Amino acid sequence: MESEQKTIQKHLLITIAILSVFGLIMVFDGSLGLYAYKYHYIKLQAIWVLIGGALCYLMYRIDYKLLQKYAKFLMVAIIVMLVIVIGLSHKVNGSARWINLLGFVNFQPSEFAKIIFIIYLSAWIVKMQPIISQVKSYKENLVKYLLPFMAITLIITILVVLEKDFGSTIIIASIAIALFFISNTNVYSKINFITIGVIFFVLGLISIVIEPYRFQRLLTFLNNSGTNKQLSSGYQVHQILIAIGSGGIFGVGFTQSIQKNQYLVGNTSITDSIFAVIAEELGLIGSIAIIAIYVYLVWQIYKIALRVEDPFGKFVAAGIGTWIIVQVFVNISANIGLIPLTGITLPFISYGGSSIISILIGMGIVLSINKSEK
Repeated sequence: MESEQKTIQKHLLITIAILSVFGLIMVFDGSLGLYAYKYHYIKLQAIWVLIGGALCYLMYRIDYKLLQKYAKFLMVAIIVMLVIVIGLSHKVNGSARWINLLGFVNFQPSEFAKIIFIIYLSAWIVKMQPIISQVKSYKENLVKYLLPFMAITLIITILVVLEKDFGSTIIIASIAIALFFISNTNVYSKINFITIGVIFFVLGLISIVIEPYRFQRLLTFLNNSGTNKQLSSGYQVHQILIAIGSGGIFGVGFTQSIQKNQYLVGNTSITDSIFAVIAEELGLIGSIAIIAIYVYLVWQIYKIALRVEDPFGKFVAAGIGTWIIVQVFVNISANIGLIPLTGITLPFISYGGSSIISILIGMGIVLSINKSEK
């Protein structure tokens, strides 16, 4: 057991380091020409990675079970921050996602909402499991478990939707569905799971239709990126696909991307669309290699979830693994045209302080869970 534990820990650390360092390289590469001072973005990202790394180590050293004790406090704190960000936040491109700190640092609560939601929902499920196992009718199940579960999830998802962060909403809803699926083992589990899926699907459609820019993105996607690819809302999608197609099998070479500075909108070459730059410069081979590293990382996390005996640790590890794999899938799928653009980052690699810090905190918790198993 100890040997397997140390092996998983070693493999996790190596994988995290590879993705984080590769992210720094790609942020530097993708930001060349975006700013007068060429080290602007890489300098900031390096600071975020160092802060995230320090917090990752801190979470590794702390007993993760303390998070279960303070889960309610963390949930209240993130709800307050999400409410604040809607009314008082710094807006970028019309989206209210950031709180401006000290005049130059933008803090994005929705990124931290993912890990806090995992912690709180896991603690809540563990608390509810004895009750779940004793329900004797669907009505009782509905009142005691399904409705409270939906209330918890909708509080977070609605607040994040109001910030116009639909990508993070998809991630949080996916985490909720995954944890609900693995926790709900009573006779009503199939009905519950179908109900949850239908509710989220309907609410997702409503949130798209009532918001013009989301509805336009959906129409763009359905219309093959628009009829006028130079002027329509399909411009960004079209340029991303050109970048990916230009890479071919082996890529055009490191730093040689044409699309990153001349055609991709704003700083998306280091944020939402960084995968397009990777595909253009490193080709199909490089893209597959990165995806394989992500799959390996999540596989190691799920191994911990399967092995750990503590229910809270099991749910938290499963939630974090789901968070990473769903976010990778959504980001890459949006880049290759499988789904509409969502504005979600590529974990460990995309530029962004809140994104990299929150994901490294999650990794520290996973390492702590793995360490706890004797």
